[in-house]
Amino acid sequence: MDMSFRDLVRAPNVELPGGSVRWVDESFRLLIGHFGTDALRPPAVVPGDFVPAGYDGSEAAARDLCLKVSERMGIPSERIRFSFRLEKVVEAGQLLGATIVHAYVAQTHPALRGAAPEDIAAVRKYSRLLGAASDDRLEELLEDDGLLPEIQRFAFLDFLTELIRCREIAAEPDPARQAELEQQPDRPDPGTAGSEASAAGRWTDLTYCLPGVELLPGYTAVMLGSDILTDPTVLIAAASHELGHQVLMSSDLPGAAGPLREPLTDLYAVLQGFGIAHANAALDETTLGTPTVETFGYLGERAVAEALAVYRFRQHRLIRDGPLVPEWHQALDPEPRARFLARLEELIGGPPTALGW
Repeated sequence: MDMSFRDLVRAPNVELPGGSVRWVDESFRLLIGHFGTDALRPPAVVPGDFVPAGYDGSEAAARDLCLKVSERMGIPSERIRFSFRLEKVVEAGQLLGATIVHAYVAQTHPALRGAAPEDIAAVRKYSRLLGAASDDRLEELLEDDGLLPEIQRFAFLDFLTELIRCREIAAEPDPARQAELEQQPDRPDPGTAGSEASAAGRWTDLTYCLPGVELLPGYTAVMLGSDILTDPTVLIAAASHELGHQVLMSSDLPGAAGPLREPLTDLYAVLQGFGIAHANAALDETTLGTPTVETFGYLGERAVAEALAVYRFRQHRLIRDGPLVPEWHQALDPEPRARFLARLEELIGGPPTALGW
């Protein structure tokens, strides 16, 4: 059955096996089985109460808010490099990545020497990054920035993605399929170990060893876009997601590094109490009816609301803190609030008030 546009913009942006209700239930059970129930004991985070008074959207205020998120999640922040210029890191990383492609083909960088001749030939023939470098712009972006370790990692992973793409094209025997591969996007999500990305943020392990890239042992980086600083709810959601990678990528949780790692990381943020922020940030209602509808996250508004209902159901069963329907549900936007209440009703087999919950 085809979804309406209204449903589509609220749906997960990846297919969840068995549908969102089943996947959320099973994955939440998996997270609790692995990490325990301690995260259910504190009240859910209400963005309006969590954001410090006087938040002004500056980088300093955003950093303080990210530190609060980190503290709530129980993640030591001393070795996390928070930054708020992701778009600059991406641009500089792509330009530096193009420079690495040139060095790979010319075999001028010590870390790249000795590459297989067939790989060099494939990159020379099929790479779209050859000729894309701009030394002046790259120099401008790198000047006095302090983000070189993050930019270097982005650049090398960009280069690896391009190398893999060129290899696949060169190895494809079917001319029609080869032409199809050539037309695919320049930079698909590489899903490379040691780095996780979303539109609003990126997490990377600065200890992760890459040839010719500076190591910062014990450090990780959370890079967020400057365009979300004015909306603390989105900032909370983005920070809790990226910090979730910090936990999941270092765990042995099944699926933590698999194809559904991004929605699983959203779900982990809900478990940590940030479901309200994720639900309210999932869809910018003011962009409905415009050429570009702005959405956030991987689970989507509907599945986050369902996850928040599971969170509350399990929380209430654990600590019995008053009515099942908590006061904080009023902080949800109307659409996710309605789905939250409906899913709670499904979980207990009837309306909460009628059953005396």
